[in-house]
Amino acid sequence: MKKREETSITTVWQEYERGKDYNYQQQLYEKSKRNYNFYFGKQWEGAKLSGIQPITLNIIKSICKYKVGVVKTNTYQIYFNSDTYKNQEERENLKDICDMLNRYANRIWEKTKVNKLIRSCINDACIDSEGIIYFYADPDENSNSIYCEQVNKTNIYYGNENEDDIQKQPYIIISFRRTVEEVKEEARKNKISEKEIELITEDQDIEEQAGRDLRTTEIVPMCLELLKLYRGKDGKIWAKKCTKLATVMEDSCLEIDRYPVAHILWERVKGSARGQGEVETLIPNQIEINKTATRRALAVKLVAFPKLVANTKYISNTKALSKIGTTIEVNELNADDVNKVVNYLKPASISSDAYQLQKELQEETQNLAGASDTVTGNVDPTQASGKSILAVQQASQQPINEQVEAYKDFIEDIALIWYAMLKANSVKGIELVKETKDYTSNTTLEETYKMSYKELNEYDLDIKIETTPKSPFDKYAMEMSLENLLNAGQINFEEYVNALPQDSAMPKAELKQILKEREEKEKIFNEIEKAGNVLNSAMQQVMQQQEMNNVEQTGVTPEEANIVNNTQQEQIPINQ
Repeated sequence: MKKREETSITTVWQEYERGKDYNYQQQLYEKSKRNYNFYFGKQWEGAKLSGIQPITLNIIKSICKYKVGVVKTNTYQIYFNSDTYKNQEERENLKDICDMLNRYANRIWEKTKVNKLIRSCINDACIDSEGIIYFYADPDENSNSIYCEQVNKTNIYYGNENEDDIQKQPYIIISFRRTVEEVKEEARKNKISEKEIELITEDQDIEEQAGRDLRTTEIVPMCLELLKLYRGKDGKIWAKKCTKLATVMEDSCLEIDRYPVAHILWERVKGSARGQGEVETLIPNQIEINKTATRRALAVKLVAFPKLVANTKYISNTKALSKIGTTIEVNELNADDVNKVVNYLKPASISSDAYQLQKELQEETQNLAGASDTVTGNVDPTQASGKSILAVQQASQQPINEQVEAYKDFIEDIALIWYAMLKANSVKGIELVKETKDYTSNTTLEETYKMSYKELNEYDLDIKIETTPKSPFDKYAMEMSLENLLNAGQINFEEYVNALPQDSAMPKAELKQILKEREEKEKIFNEIEKAGNVLNSAMQQVMQQQEMNNVEQTGVTPEEANIVNNTQQEQIPINQ
C-alpha cells in the first residue's frame, strides 16, 4: 500500500519536496520564525533562565518601523503613456486612450485594495527579507477583474534559488492551505474526474507553513494545494494545480508572458533569490543588549539594597524579621545588645561600566542601522518651514534610498503584470470613461468609450510609475507652494483644487463640490442669457418686419416719420 502511494504522488508535489529540502538546508524556516519572534519581542525563546525574570529592550522593532515608515511615505501611481511610438501623430491619437486607462487603472487599484497588500509586503521584506504578492484573474468569463493575494516567504519555491529576477525562473510553486471541500469544488469546476477528486483528503503538512505554531488544531479538514507556474515553449505562462495525490487543475495557458508574481527584496544578496532583511543582522546585538540589561537588573537586586543579617539563636520569633511593624523578641539579651544580633549590610556600589556598555550597544546599533536618535529625532514644525524640515529629513534618509528604489521597482513589476493580465482577460473589451472639458459652458463632460480586445492588444504602451511624496512635511510644502501660486495669480481656483493631493489638509472633495455647484449655476445663467438673447433677436425681427409693413402701406420710411414727429413737437408751443 505504501509503495502504491509513493508512485501515485504528483510530479508537482515531488518538485515541492525538493524545494523543501533545499530550504531546510538553508535553515530558511528556522530563520524566518526567529526573525518574526525578535521583531514581535519574543527574544528569550528557548533560553534557560533558572527563575530569572528577563528584560527585553526591543530596538529591532523601532528600527524596522522607522525604515518602513520612510519607505511608505512615498506613494506611487500607474501612468500609461505612448512614448514607444515614434510618430507624433500616433502619440497624440493615443493620448486620450492613455488618460482613460490611467483613470481605469487607479479605480481598479483602489477597488481591489492593492496598496494594503503592498504595504504588508514592505513589512515582510524588512523583517524577513522578502515580500511577495500573487495575482490571479476572476474565474468568471464575463468579468475582467484581477485579484491579488499575499504569499509568505516560506510558502513559495523557486526553480532557481540563485536568481532574484522572478521572470527568469524556470518555474514557481506556491503552496496554499485550504479546506478539503474548497479544493474538491475547484477540481469539479475544472472537470476533474470524481475518482481523482476522491484522492483529495485531509493532511497535516503544516510544518513549513507560516504561523505553523497556531495551526496545531484545525477546526475543519484542510489540505495543501500546490500551484505550479512555468513558462511554456510558446513563451506564455502556464499553470497547474495539485495536491499530494490528485490533480486539481490540468495544465492551462494563462495567455500572459509574465509570471503573475512580484516580490520585493529588502536588500539584494548575490546568488540568492531571497535577499536579506533588516532583523537578521540585528539579532546578535539585540541578544547582548537584553543580556546586559538583565545582568544589571540582577546585580541591582543582589547588591544595591541593604540586606538584613541576624543571629537567629537569640531571636524567638524569626518570622517577625520580614514583617513590618512587629516586635522582635530576643532571648537573654539587653536592648543595647540588639545591634549585635540584628544589623544591615551596606549596599555595595555598582560600576557604571555595565550601563555604559548597554547604552553604547543601543546607540551604535541604531547608528549603524541608519536609525539613530539624530535621524528619528523630533523637529518642531513651528520653528522651521516645511521645506527646511523636508531637506533635513531627505538628507538623513539617504541610506534608505536603496529600499525606496526597490519599492518603486516592485510597484512597476505589479503594474506590468496587471496590464498583461488585463490584455489577456478582457476578451469582451473594457469600458473606459472619457472626460472632456467644454470651455464654452465651463463644464466637464463624461462619455463611455468601449475599448475592444483587439484594440487593447494592438497598442504597445509604456508603463511609467510616478512618485508622489506623502510625508506630512511633503504635503505641507506642496500645499504652501500651490497657495503661493494661487495668490500670485499664476493659477486660478479650479486649477488649485485639481492640483491638491487627495489626502491634503485642505478638504479637496468639498472644494470640488463647490466648483461643481458653481458650474451648474453658471450653466443655468448661461442658458437664461442665451434664451434672453434669442428673445431679443426675435423682438428685433418683429419690429423690423412691422416697419417694413408700414413703409409698404404709407410710403413713408421710419426716418421720414421721425422728422415729421419732431417738427410737430416743435410747433405745438408756438400755436399755444
